[in-house]
Amino acid sequence: MKIKLSLFFILLFIAFSCKNENTKNDPDFKPAKSTTKTSVADSLKSDSVIVDSDANDSENTKMLLDFYIKNDKKAQFFLINTSRDTTIVCAEKTRIRIEANSFISSKTGKSVIGQIKISVKEYYTISDILMGRLSTISNGKLLETGGMLNINAVSNGENCELKKDKNIEIEFPRKVEKEGMQLFNGNWKNNEINWSVAANSVDLNHIFTKVDEKPVYPGGLQKMYSFIGNNIRLPDDYINGKVYTRFVIDKEGNVKDIQVTKGIRKDVDDAVIKGLQKLPKFIPGKVNGVAVNTTYNLPITIKQEDEDVRSSSVSSAQKYVKPLYDDKTLKNADTESIQYYLLRSSKLGMINCDRFWNYDESPKIDFVINLKTDAKTSVNVIFHRFKSVMRGFSADDTILFNNIPSGEKITIFAIKYFYKKPFLAVKETEISSKIENDLVFQEVTFEKLKNETEKLNRIN
Repeated sequence: MKIKLSLFFILLFIAFSCKNENTKNDPDFKPAKSTTKTSVADSLKSDSVIVDSDANDSENTKMLLDFYIKNDKKAQFFLINTSRDTTIVCAEKTRIRIEANSFISSKTGKSVIGQIKISVKEYYTISDILMGRLSTISNGKLLETGGMLNINAVSNGENCELKKDKNIEIEFPRKVEKEGMQLFNGNWKNNEINWSVAANSVDLNHIFTKVDEKPVYPGGLQKMYSFIGNNIRLPDDYINGKVYTRFVIDKEGNVKDIQVTKGIRKDVDDAVIKGLQKLPKFIPGKVNGVAVNTTYNLPITIKQEDEDVRSSSVSSAQKYVKPLYDDKTLKNADTESIQYYLLRSSKLGMINCDRFWNYDESPKIDFVINLKTDAKTSVNVIFHRFKSVMRGFSADDTILFNNIPSGEKITIFAIKYFYKKPFLAVKETEISSKIENDLVFQEVTFEKLKNETEKLNRIN
C-alpha cells in the first residue's frame, strides 16, 4: 500500500512539472497582473521609464488641453454702432479706436451696417500668457512683449474683418517706454503661435529722434527762418547770444512741447518760445511711410545789428536759425506724458505689441530638458530680465529650446497630466549647455496650479 501511494505522488509531481514547463513555453500564456500597488508620485520620482497606455495618454493630453481652455482669459464683449466712430476701453485699460463703416462680412465681402459685436481678450501678465498657450517667438527669434490681444468682430452670426482701406488704432498701456515696439500679427499652426511684423508697423505715440523722412516746413527752410525772425518779439534790453530750443512735431505736423534747453536770459528765452508757438504746421516726419511724432532741435542765434533795433517793438534783429539733429541730445526728449504704445492694425485676430530682443552679443545655444518619464508635457521658460515666454518642442524624451541666449536667468514651468491627475514642476535656473535633469513634478490641485501660475507675475 505504501509503495502504491508513493508511486502515485511521484506520478502527480511529474505531471505537474510537465504542465508548468509547458505553460512557460506556451506563446499564449499571460501571467496574472501583480497586485502590488505603486503610487503615481513614487513612479514619477523613479528613474525608470513608465509607459502609459495609448488610451490613458490620449486622455491625459485632452485633460491638459481642457485645463488651458478653462483657464484662458475670458472675452469682453462690446456692442457698437458701425455708423459712428467708437473708442472701446477694456478692463485692463487697452483702448481701441474704430472708425465708422470699417467692417465687411468675411463671408460675403459686403459692408456691415448697424450693430456689431466686438470681443477682446487681453494678455498682459505672465500667467495670462501661459494660460493662453501663448509665447513670444517670431520665426525663431525671441520677442519682448508689451501686451497681447485677441480681437474679433461678429454681425448677425457672421465673422467680420476690416476693409482694405481701414485700420483700428490700439493703445497698449505701459509703465515704462521701451523703444522699438511694433505691432505683430499671430498665426496658429500645430497648437503653436508664431508672430509676424505687421506692415508699416510703428508706435504712433513714440517720439522719434531718427526718421526715414525728416519734418519739412511748408515752403522750405528760408521761409521758416523768415517767419521766426518776424515773430519773435525781444525785450528792449535783449543781449546777443544763442538760445537752444527743442520741440516736437507731432504726426499731424503741429509744433508742441517747446522747451529751451540752454538759454540767454529768462525774458529772452520766453520771447523765443512765444515766437515758435506761432509756427504753422509742418509736413510731419515719417517712418516706414507712416507719419510719426518727431523731435526737432533748433538753436537760434540772436545778434544785434544796430542801436535802433532796441527800440523796435517787433525786433528785426538778425537771427541765424539752423535746424540741428543731435542724437545724444535728442534721446533726452520729454516723453513723461506718454502712457501708451499707440499702434495701428489692418487686421483683427491675435495682435501683439512687441519688439525684437537684441541679444546678438550673447552666445546662443540649445537648451535641453530631460523629462525621464515622458515628453508629453507642456514646458515653458520665462525670462527674468525681459518679458518673454518660450515654449519648448518635444524630441523623444526631452524638451528642446532652440537658439536662445546663454546665461539668462529663467524659470522653468512645466505642466503634465499623468494617470488623469495634474502635476507641476517649477524651477529657477540659468540657460546653459548642461542638460536639465532635475525637474521634480508634484501632484497639485486645480487651485494650487492656478496659484503657482499667478506667482510668476512677480518676475516682470
